[in-house]
Amino acid sequence: MDRRIIDYYDRLAPSYDADRFGNSYGRFLDAQERALLARLLPAGADRVLDLGCGTGRLSDRASHACDASVESLRAAAARHASGRFCAADIAALPFRAESFDAAFSFHVFMHLDRAAIQAAFAEVARVLRPGGVFIADVASALRRRLLRRATSGWHGGTSLTREEFAAIGADVGLRMTDCVGIMLAPIHRLPRALRAPIVAMDRHLAALAPDLASYIVGRFVRDARR
Repeated sequence: MDRRIIDYYDRLAPSYDADRFGNSYGRFLDAQERALLARLLPAGADRVLDLGCGTGRLSDRASHACDASVESLRAAAARHASGRFCAADIAALPFRAESFDAAFSFHVFMHLDRAAIQAAFAEVARVLRPGGVFIADVASALRRRLLRRATSGWHGGTSLTREEFAAIGADVGLRMTDCVGIMLAPIHRLPRALRAPIVAMDRHLAALAPDLASYIVGRFVRDARR
């Protein structure tokens, strides 16, 4: 992984949760992602890997977690005293082949170039058992084009279409079986009392048109033939 990314998150680790998820946007996004994990992770999965776990925000859904930022891992270990955390590059995971039932990764791939994403997918395919599930997100390329949103540098610099995301998985035997979107409308900016009736509609529309949402979330299944 690019050293700039690691250094950035090492510096940000002490304040990351408060700055990124302590506001209405972050809390709304966290709730959406947790709901997706509850729905898309296989029931009864014993060994689940949180890939690029950061400060461990979602690591309560995993049995194991890894990240390249040591400072983020310290925060994650403090948050989850019984968790199994390790420092690792997502393109070189320190786990045996076919050792996980499922894996997930949020807010990681949008920071990586295409080659690094492909390498990470290959490692996920290696450590998942046949039939294992991988859930991951990436920024939507179509939405960025429609909004004419420019990016600079590596931070959030990568976006993909649903077809491109599916193709990266297919290349290593990870078949996309489901694709939904998160954050079609800026619901977090509405008064709290008005959000509830709109959330369900936003979730439904984002599922129908993932490329129009802010983030595309794919559910991939590891091909049993590989």
